[in-house]
Amino acid sequence: MVNRFLSVNLNKLSYWVVSGRCILCQSHSLRGLDLCQHCENDLPWLATYCARCALPLPENYRDTQCGRCLRKPPVFTHCYCALSYGFPVDRLIAGFKHQNQLHYGAILSALWLKHCQDQLDAVPDALVPVPMHWRRRISRGFNQSLLIAKDLGSALNIPIYHAVNHPRANHSQQGLSAAARRKNLRQAFSFNSAYDIKGKHLAVIDDVVTTTATANTMAAILARNGAKQVDIWCLARTP
Repeated sequence: MVNRFLSVNLNKLSYWVVSGRCILCQSHSLRGLDLCQHCENDLPWLATYCARCALPLPENYRDTQCGRCLRKPPVFTHCYCALSYGFPVDRLIAGFKHQNQLHYGAILSALWLKHCQDQLDAVPDALVPVPMHWRRRISRGFNQSLLIAKDLGSALNIPIYHAVNHPRANHSQQGLSAAARRKNLRQAFSFNSAYDIKGKHLAVIDDVVTTTATANTMAAILARNGAKQVDIWCLARTP
């Protein structure tokens, strides 16, 4: 009992000395994550959402699908997401992608694992990050979807398949309507035949799902080439 008491209190003391600092309120996080519990609790968590595409829905719409998924079911089976794309998640993702704040992505990946891992129907055979055209990757210095896939794959012991290429440059999807996004994605992606995905359960990894245009295009390519099931894993979902 005494040893346990000492261990617990020494552990708490160590967090005061070397604990992370919260990226939102700048206080000591008192744990091994650079986000304090109070700020984590205040994040815009998805509470009620479409059972298929994770679109946020009104509180009385539990365990149901949104109108769009009912009218035209997407190719992917399920979208696993923990957060709504609202403040401050939008700022964290922008900092991650555009200001080289890579630790923001690692923190968001850790939150995804904490809140989504137990919801998985089954662990996929491989993770497929949304690819980035080489010019944009050089300009940014990294592909954020690949970094997320590495964090999640390492934690869950799942391999990464670069099963989809992005050979054709297209305009950024940011700010485009659903129709414009679909048009922008035509012929942007292609299957990488170096990977045998026949009969595989795959999860496409992306930072944000907005209209599901990218997610559905990726899922369609993988399904056409033999994937048994394709899910979407993303850090945040736009309302």
